[in-house]
Amino acid sequence: MSTEQILAFMLLGLGHGALIAGLATGMVVTYRSSGVINIAAGATAAYSAYTYSELRTTGTLVLPPSIPLTAGGEPLGALPALAIGLAMAAGLGVLQYLLVYRPLAKAGPLAKIVASSGVLLTVQAVIVLHWGADPVAAPAVLPQEPVGLLGVSIPEDRLLLAGLVVAATALLWALYRHTRFGIATRAAADSGKGAVLLGLSTARLECANWVIASVLGGLFGMLAAPTTQLHPVTFTLLVVPVLTAALLGGFTSFGVTVATAFGLGIVTSLIALFQGQSWFPQVDGVPLPGVTELVPFLVLAVALYLRGRALPDRLTAAPPAMPRAPRPRRAGAAAVAGTVVVVAALAGLPFDWRQALINSMLGAVLCLSVVVTTGFVGQISFAQMAVAGAAGYVTAAAGTDAHLPFPLPPIAGVAAAVATSLLFSLPARRVRGLQLAVLTLAGGVAAQRFWFGNPQWGSGLRPANVTPITVFGMEISPAHSFWGTESPSGGFGLVVFAVLLGCALLVVRVRRSPLGARMLAVRSSEAAAAAAGVNVGAVKTAAFAIGGLLAGTAGVLYGYNFAGVSADRFGPLTSIAFFAVAVLGGVGTVGGALVGGLLVAQGLLFHAVTTWFGIGPDYQPLFAGLAVILTVIGSPDGVAVSVAGAARRPRAALLRHWRRGGAAMGES
Repeated sequence: MSTEQILAFMLLGLGHGALIAGLATGMVVTYRSSGVINIAAGATAAYSAYTYSELRTTGTLVLPPSIPLTAGGEPLGALPALAIGLAMAAGLGVLQYLLVYRPLAKAGPLAKIVASSGVLLTVQAVIVLHWGADPVAAPAVLPQEPVGLLGVSIPEDRLLLAGLVVAATALLWALYRHTRFGIATRAAADSGKGAVLLGLSTARLECANWVIASVLGGLFGMLAAPTTQLHPVTFTLLVVPVLTAALLGGFTSFGVTVATAFGLGIVTSLIALFQGQSWFPQVDGVPLPGVTELVPFLVLAVALYLRGRALPDRLTAAPPAMPRAPRPRRAGAAAVAGTVVVVAALAGLPFDWRQALINSMLGAVLCLSVVVTTGFVGQISFAQMAVAGAAGYVTAAAGTDAHLPFPLPPIAGVAAAVATSLLFSLPARRVRGLQLAVLTLAGGVAAQRFWFGNPQWGSGLRPANVTPITVFGMEISPAHSFWGTESPSGGFGLVVFAVLLGCALLVVRVRRSPLGARMLAVRSSEAAAAAAGVNVGAVKTAAFAIGGLLAGTAGVLYGYNFAGVSADRFGPLTSIAFFAVAVLGGVGTVGGALVGGLLVAQGLLFHAVTTWFGIGPDYQPLFAGLAVILTVIGSPDGVAVSVAGAARRPRAALLRHWRRGGAAMGES
């Protein structure tokens, strides 16, 4: 490995760094103007890049629907295609602001980041439905002829991308520092009421900033797509290095953000070079996977630990409102009624509906972990699937590789999940809210690639087998159990329900306990809770431990349900989807977690939609994303709380009418 090779790969990393920088500067713009951390930035940039690719290949504009712009499927010219791609990006920015974020102008960070996750799921679903999940070769926009620089030869587009990013950064700095528009944007961000008193339209300012951010992302998505894979998941997960760059720039500094983005791009390129060297760690004859994804997570973890609350106040301020977390009532009666319904369903439903019911119960257990960490304590964590995956993989290793008897494998798996969750709780002792959401998202990506995707520690590209439950020589699995012979067996479903019931009663007990009261105090105001004598760090640690226990239990049950675990099942996008579904159901209540279980992919609701209306499973992510957006806007407390409130209103009205009637009779 020569100095020329190192220099060449550093310069090649400018292309990837430029893509990160373009998206990160757009994220800074949206946060500075409207307080939104747009985790859907990568997905919307991907849509613009796919649009350009389709126009350059077939001359078709995909809105949807598909609109042919040329005769006979002839490719459209580069400049018209680029102009249409930029117009598409601007339109996506306007639509996101008007339909999603303007109605949430007074909402807290939780509602906004959940809405952003709904946008991510929706846009990615549209991409997959039209273009599929396979990589697409993106046509080049910039010239790619090799040019010499500092004694090495690199493609010209890398240098042009870097120059364009620097120029765009300079223009943004001048725009927001020296123009009336920029000064007005900064004034509105500092004080919306003050800006209104000055005659400024905060809505127009925010909409214009969303257009700027979306155009930046779309432009660099189209320009840089040929330097990387045009793939829906790859582009979407760019949000992790993008968030890393924006967070280290404090969501305020364009210069620091761009410098960090270029640094991450260069490091990623150098890792690719180092992986080809004999000294680089290897597993089964291939370079150690996941190192590239591990770097942003480590950078973020160190930065958050060292800087803590030195980051901007807007990121660490307490949210203005969180979904309600009412005290559970009549839990015993609900448990009895639920037992009767589930036993009857397991006995009478056909096999496909039984499997959907089991999937919903598994999803409800995982949603319960979100209820504890987010609904009770206000910690936004996108790492619950990583925690569940830790339990699943340790259970597989303990049972299949170490040949430990039941119940030692699930105990080891849950213990590993609690330990993993406690690792994520360490930075939570110094930061909260959106900062923690960024860190846990990066941690989820790192865990999937570095741990689960490792053939030695995880399973690589193949699933890891999980040994079935065996009690006194009797196997309890979807294929065999003490009740039923048709897969999935009713006996296994009954075991899953028993575990779900125990987890739900545990969460009810936590909510009713003094610990639950302290959790809600921390969620409301950490400073006020500390002043009242609450050990904020200990409460957060307890919440993450309980949340890890619940997520680990879900991971163990998942492994038993499918007789194995695989890395793609525990990815960060799945974690985002589960988090969104938990908020959709009602993140502050046990009932909300149960509703969230009904809404998970392959659960009861989506199976009903597929069976009754003939809508394929490919459309489930699209409907889930739209449902999350609509619920966050129309019912921020979640479906369960809203339905319960609506059911109580007629009874309360009847009771008031009866009391007035009784009082009138008494007076007469």
